[in-house]
Amino acid sequence: MTTRNDPRPPQQQRSRAAMERILNATQELVAERGAAVLTVADVATRAGVAVGTVYQRFAGRDALLAAAQDCWLDQLISRELATREAVGEAADFEDLVTRYITAMVMIFRQNAALIGEFALRTALHPHRGEAVLGKLQEVFTGLCDALMAHPDRPAHVDRDRIAFVLRAAQAMLEWRVTAPEGVASDNGWATLSEELPRMALCYLRDKSD
Repeated sequence: MTTRNDPRPPQQQRSRAAMERILNATQELVAERGAAVLTVADVATRAGVAVGTVYQRFAGRDALLAAAQDCWLDQLISRELATREAVGEAADFEDLVTRYITAMVMIFRQNAALIGEFALRTALHPHRGEAVLGKLQEVFTGLCDALMAHPDRPAHVDRDRIAFVLRAAQAMLEWRVTAPEGVASDNGWATLSEELPRMALCYLRDKSD
């Protein structure tokens, strides 16, 4: 006999697993085909669930896309935290800057199509912008805080300088994933991985106002 207080983990686990498959399928299809042609039926097929199961959780295609983007941003925050932990013992300040920017390049490279689609979607749906920017700001603030806290940070490198180099790297990477391939071909991923950290360090080493 069970009581109302008895936990029901199997059902909850199945529900969470189905939700995870739906959101992962949405991200995969957006990356493969683009958000404009995404259909709920395609997501259901990829996730291995009934179309009705998707509609039980989401009002429609737009709500599904918004949830998939939120899920991606949460994954990005978790990845940023993992990166900070992994490189937290960097030997010196410049090494830390290099590792962080290299990690940024890797994230954009591995998820170029998905990030590009979500960036365009945010631009086309300004009402979503505030929530998206809030989560991106959380990632940005975490990186700034970690660099500011490094014991070997040069005295002339203040938060404004750190913010500038991170924003510059982010802007370049966002351009890379949203620009047509023919336009962006001169800035390949290997070039960005090498040159963006170098540019950042040159700027941070400069003691002039």
